[in-house]
Amino acid sequence: MSNRNILKSTRKILWGKSGGKCAISKTDLVQKKADNQNYPVGIEAHIEGLNPNSARYNPNMSDDERNSYENLILVCPTCHTKIDNNTDTYTVKKLKKIKEEHEKWVEENLKSHMPNVSFAELEVITKYLTSATAPKEEYLTVIPPKEKIRKNNLSSEVENLITMGMLRVNEVKEYLNRNPDPNFSERLRTVFVEKYKTSKDEGLTEDALFYGLLEFASNGSQELKIQAAGLAVLTYFFEICEVFEK
Repeated sequence: MSNRNILKSTRKILWGKSGGKCAISKTDLVQKKADNQNYPVGIEAHIEGLNPNSARYNPNMSDDERNSYENLILVCPTCHTKIDNNTDTYTVKKLKKIKEEHEKWVEENLKSHMPNVSFAELEVITKYLTSATAPKEEYLTVIPPKEKIRKNNLSSEVENLITMGMLRVNEVKEYLNRNPDPNFSERLRTVFVEKYKTSKDEGLTEDALFYGLLEFASNGSQELKIQAAGLAVLTYFFEICEVFEK
């Protein structure tokens, strides 16, 4: 029997590119418990099955290939049952196309929401972020954004997100400057730096690290406008070189 050993970095990329939504129904795949904590309800489904008795199983694949980002699609439980019970309709080719189109849909929606990110959305994001305990102050080395993208081996997809987020960087800067708390911006910065460091300590690198920070910046929200606000805040700290140094 094959092993279901999906790497944390693979999960971060899959959930990040999917926007936390089902690739078929567009259903939100994160819900809140009574204590307001998020919990996932999505299924990281294998396009080519994990085990010999699984749908679309390919005996020529290795376990690593079966558990790779390329062979996974994020779906809700209902759609997971549907695709595995209708393999004539949901072929490998069909599922890969659905996944590709869904990820493009998420990116296009983030892009459409980005110009409309206002102080209201930034307040939602920063209120959550600054509720965390700020660590001790530590400054990181400054390098140009383009060089940072190259040094951290970030993909063209992530570079597109960073470019998108740049549209509202000035809005983020203005929002932080207007905050009546003189320590607000610094607390937000130190929380981001600490999350960056702990994520690296957990083994996240490159795109997985970026999507992990985006999830953090958005508080796991599936609302694409809130995700756009989280992307704007993350990009602000990326631009001023507080995260992703080498």
